[in-house]
Amino acid sequence: MSHARTANYIALPVLLAAAVLGYYWVWGLLFLWWTIPTILNGQAFLVFEINRHDDPILFWAIACLWALSGLMMLAASLFPQYAHLMT
Repeated sequence: MSHARTANYIALPVLLAAAVLGYYWVWGLLFLWWTIPTILNGQAFLVFEINRHDDPILFWAIACLWALSGLMMLAASLFPQYAHLMT
């Protein structure tokens, strides 16, 4: 089994457990992780593939949304007293 495939099999139950237990910072890290290859590859996925060259406005909107979502989830976990301001 490849390294990427093993990581996916480990990540799924970890993400499910994090959601059930309310550890949203794990999801925040995942959103930030997704942002990096999206920007480097110039390719995002929403419902279908979006290329930076073909549709730059939608591409950057998605990349920014993922980054912002990740940062907000991390911030809500690090500073729970301010989490209500983000909703």
